[in-house]
Amino acid sequence: MASLIKSFAGVNTPDFLIIDKVHLPPLPPSELTSIDIPMKSGSQFVNKKHGNRTITIDLTIKAPGRDKVMSMGDKLADFLQHDEPQPIIFRDLPGRKYYAILDGDTDLEKIEHLGKGSIKLICHDPHGYGEERSYNITSNTTMLVNYGNRETAPQISMTFTKNVTDFFIATDKQSLYFGEPFDPTEKTVIDTKPVILNDPGSSTTDWLQATNFNVDGGRVLGTIGSNGYSFSQAGKDYGTLSGLWHGGSMVRSLTKQIQDFELECQVGFSSSNKNQKGRIEIYLLDINNNQLGKIAIRDIWNNLDNPQFEFWVGKVNGGGVSVTNTYGAYKGVFSDFNGIIQMGRVGKKWHGYIAKVDSNGRAHTRHYKAFTDWQNKYMQKVAKIQLHIAAYDKDPAVDQMWISNIYFREILSKQSNQVDYVFRTGDKLLIDCETGEIYKNGKLFLERLYPGSEFLFLDKAANGLVVSDYSAIKDGKVTFTERWL
Repeated sequence: MASLIKSFAGVNTPDFLIIDKVHLPPLPPSELTSIDIPMKSGSQFVNKKHGNRTITIDLTIKAPGRDKVMSMGDKLADFLQHDEPQPIIFRDLPGRKYYAILDGDTDLEKIEHLGKGSIKLICHDPHGYGEERSYNITSNTTMLVNYGNRETAPQISMTFTKNVTDFFIATDKQSLYFGEPFDPTEKTVIDTKPVILNDPGSSTTDWLQATNFNVDGGRVLGTIGSNGYSFSQAGKDYGTLSGLWHGGSMVRSLTKQIQDFELECQVGFSSSNKNQKGRIEIYLLDINNNQLGKIAIRDIWNNLDNPQFEFWVGKVNGGGVSVTNTYGAYKGVFSDFNGIIQMGRVGKKWHGYIAKVDSNGRAHTRHYKAFTDWQNKYMQKVAKIQLHIAAYDKDPAVDQMWISNIYFREILSKQSNQVDYVFRTGDKLLIDCETGEIYKNGKLFLERLYPGSEFLFLDKAANGLVVSDYSAIKDGKVTFTERWL
């Protein structure tokens, strides 16, 4: 006979465990809030919420012999004991998950070769979760169907195909509005972050192999090549050099010299063995090839996979400032790295930033550090970008070291009679209405959200989702999980 409980914590109910009875209340307990009104009979209803859902289970352990009941109890403990709520699926509701954790005693009464008892599981979140559904945004209005019996919070993603000063996403009840409305007779549009360089890493054609350029603590050996979507050391041949860093380097000139800027690169840095060493460095150079700053990720540790993020302003060991040299919140946090490193300057203020980026485009494992150049020592304009990938000494090199998606933007000031773009061509927007988080290009983004905006919820049955300008986006997608009470 099939068990009443199909699985718990992703594990099917074991054969030795017989579920005699399950008490799953159709609804969790309701908690009503009301207030007394002077000189009025009764009270005034305020709201209603649901408390924890309790699942009571009567069970039997069937042991192979009378002296095996207690040892089978240990197997039951392994099945039930977890430090966090786990998904439980009932055979009568195979498409729905509740998240429960063991609460209270687990006493067993031994009867011959059987052990009988009762346990209690608590669902602090009383909802059951059904299928994940996904809809593509194919026009200004998209119809969505929520087959659950409760409202649910969607996740929305899209990529912008043109610059826009404002954009909204809405349902019948809520809306998220980005940017600001403006009167074109009173204000003009300005791009305060024009793109000077956008290189996906598909070709080295516009780069100069920098055999005669300096790199910190090492020499340029070998060349950097492209596999069509990223830069890496050609043939993984870093050359041979004792006691120093050695590897390829490339330089590219910008179309003009830039004062205020932001440089961002996607990098991959992943070791298959803890004895591997390596580094990726990006330098900023002035028109005379003087070093203005550097960001880097490197691993110099023996028998430890511990990449560090490094950010310098000015020349390394030549009058510059080491702003940060960190392995993050703990050693190894930047291992198996796929994310972004960034540096920038606006006025006297410099900043360096590193973050991993997950498959949904969300930045995490972040580190940010700022430096203010009060003495105006590092104010030269940026004219060139230099890339460098290297191994160290005779140690094996880090397996995966690559650079792609190099963005260099100029930063301009906006006047009171001007309006800036809120989204630009290529920007990726991710909205998680469940957590209340918004990401633009992997970074948290709330500063351009218009006051009065509300995160979206989908009612049960049919819903309409509207975007203000479908022609401005591509790859629009809405994902949500059905909820049940």
